[in-house]
Amino acid sequence: MAKNGIHSIGCQLTARGVIPMAKNIIVVDGQGNEYGATWPKRARGLVRNGRARFLSENKICLACPPEIDLEDNEMTDKAIETIDMAYIFEQIRAIQNQTDYLQKAIDSLTQMSDGDSGDSGAPGNIQGQAKAEALERIVIRREVTNQQLLDFYMNVYKDLKAQS
Repeated sequence: MAKNGIHSIGCQLTARGVIPMAKNIIVVDGQGNEYGATWPKRARGLVRNGRARFLSENKICLACPPEIDLEDNEMTDKAIETIDMAYIFEQIRAIQNQTDYLQKAIDSLTQMSDGDSGDSGAPGNIQGQAKAEALERIVIRREVTNQQLLDFYMNVYKDLKAQS
């Protein structure tokens, strides 16, 4: 890296003779709560867009401070009540009946020629083999996903059965 004049300082890359820029503008809200620091260019952009104002040379005040708790981590009782045995069996039946992806893979494979005709999609050709292997991977991954869904619904079923 020294060949082109770029040096590594910690985890920052800087050109020779350039002082690395630091987050040195303190960000506060109207009540004085400090949120951390930001880059000078970012602070100027916030002020220019009306989202903050400068309090001093190295401190800005946000016009609309971010919400501290933006996420509701508690599940509601209503969401739990909607999952019952009938719902689980309905989802398992939907997984069983969802076989259109298998039929599409089989149709794609049967439309390939035998490879003697020189067709680019033929199994005897490299392109045909790659296409067949790609279809195989799609079907396998879908089956793995179905198995994981079935395992999930079985665990939910066991939990519901234990509750009742």
